[in-house]
Amino acid sequence: MTELVSYSVEQDVSTIRLERPDKLNAMTLSMWDAVTTGIEQAQTDNSRAIILTGTGDAFCAGDDIGALADIENEQDVRELTDALLSCWEAIESSPVPVIGRANGSAYGGGFELLLAADVSVVPEDATFQLPETRIGAYPFYAAKRLARLVGRQRAMDLAVFGRELSGAEAEEWGLFARAVPESELDAEVATLVDALRMSSPSAIATTKEWLNATLQMPGEDIGMRTGLGYLFSGPDAHEGAEAFLEKREPEFTNDIE
Repeated sequence: MTELVSYSVEQDVSTIRLERPDKLNAMTLSMWDAVTTGIEQAQTDNSRAIILTGTGDAFCAGDDIGALADIENEQDVRELTDALLSCWEAIESSPVPVIGRANGSAYGGGFELLLAADVSVVPEDATFQLPETRIGAYPFYAAKRLARLVGRQRAMDLAVFGRELSGAEAEEWGLFARAVPESELDAEVATLVDALRMSSPSAIATTKEWLNATLQMPGEDIGMRTGLGYLFSGPDAHEGAEAFLEKREPEFTNDIE
């Protein structure tokens, strides 16, 4: 693990906590790897549930833009892509259910972490957004899942137009399972954990496997790698990241191949 991501076990529940509140838990490469390690460790610990949450006022602001600005070559893109894919694959393939507990708002990759979780509980007044296109990137995981979850036009509204939703709206759209007042987050998560304890672990794992299989498309990981590589080989991703860091409007090209 890393000091920016903690892992703990209490009784039969593992908790993975993002611990970078001064940066709104923005994800670095090592943090993605640490979440993956935590998911795998929970299986070794025979946990009945994994809770994925954050520290501070936000769940996760997405990827660290400074780290994205430092991407210079194909190897850098490959390392980032591998870390992202490994994390989402670990969540989806884990026989131990993953409960997303959003302690606050989430954007970009943080939003996608909650989408990847088996069930997410979010504050009803928190906000959620996929702003990647505004920095010359694209919502890596959401692009392969959203249309099948909420329909094509709503997916476009979120991923292309950057629509921001409240937690209550996200629940209505079917993005997250439960939206509650922030004060009720822990009680709602506890209810979910208790429900898991009433069922067979092997039956849960098999059911989860088949439900996720209905969302899979052949060759999707190759397609995502190609898309991310294409964007980071051009100028817009670097311009978007640098403009964000410099707090100015980006000057994107109009060169679409």
